[in-house]
Amino acid sequence: MKRLLVFLILTASIATTAQGQVFDLLSLKRINHKLCGRVVDYTQNHGNDRRIYSEILGRPRDLYVYLPPGYNPSYAYPLIVFLHGADVDEHDFLDPRDLLELDRAMTNGQIPKAIIAAPDGTYGGLNRVLATHSMWVNGRGGRFEDHVVQEVVPFVMRSYSILPGRESHALLGISAGGFGAMSMALKHRDLFGVVATIGGPLNMRYDTCQGSYGDDFNPATFRMRTEYNPHMVIARTFGILPRFVGQYLGNVYGRGPEVIERIKADNPADLLFSTNLQPDELAIYVNYAGRDDFNFDAHAESFAWLAAQRGVMVDLVKDPNARHNLAYIEANEMPAYRWIGSRIQAIAAP
Repeated sequence: MKRLLVFLILTASIATTAQGQVFDLLSLKRINHKLCGRVVDYTQNHGNDRRIYSEILGRPRDLYVYLPPGYNPSYAYPLIVFLHGADVDEHDFLDPRDLLELDRAMTNGQIPKAIIAAPDGTYGGLNRVLATHSMWVNGRGGRFEDHVVQEVVPFVMRSYSILPGRESHALLGISAGGFGAMSMALKHRDLFGVVATIGGPLNMRYDTCQGSYGDDFNPATFRMRTEYNPHMVIARTFGILPRFVGQYLGNVYGRGPEVIERIKADNPADLLFSTNLQPDELAIYVNYAGRDDFNFDAHAESFAWLAAQRGVMVDLVKDPNARHNLAYIEANEMPAYRWIGSRIQAIAAP
């Protein structure tokens, strides 16, 4: 299903600005029929408008909530907040292959039963292909970090039976969602005790002494970038078409000289120090592609190296030959869920 969606995305982006509702081809009723648990719909994606209203963002917002097999409100469950990446929205959580595998793992006891919240991180919230992504931070298009922490999590905890302690609350972020998840976890350690990322840009200020962003991480040549250049090339589509950092960060942080300070306020590698993270204060899992097209492998390795300077352990997992694509993400979602399952507190009587 993800591969079909990507084909549609690429096809649409070549022709014109894509604003199609292709994601709504997913049938939630059909997906729920196959699950032992179920997905509760708080969206406008399946007929009726069931969105939750966000006072912070000033408009209704989409949200999916997964209830595990045999959900019983007489018991309390851990909570996982799923933050999708760029070029998709909350529908990413409904990928049948990943969701069915996760559901089976909870049914068979391979992963502790947990409630999962999957909000929408796009600025417009209109299911448009290639919609502008918020990076899950308080940026120019809205306070998305506050939306998750102050609205989504409280809403889910009011509506369902969830364990109250931070050791029972986890964040899982995919790609751009990994940036938001790690940033959020570091800032809100009173709420989250566990965080996992897959292919996330964890050091937006990564650079080398030679000013070569694309170089591999080497502690001897690594440095933190001190200036923001929106025209800096961070990847090339098909090895030819350049992708500029301003394409991804411009809508979130702007384009002036003040942007670097705004990035520092959210950048996980900086937050290791500015939030005074202590050893064993946060369980951290970082999964990365060894041949990441955006050089996020260097982000991950520099982040883990900086964390070690503070005595903070990072479970760093490398998929050696993988690139930053759907095949890599699909192959590593379940390992991330299993790692989270080994860290969060299991279901308990209230």
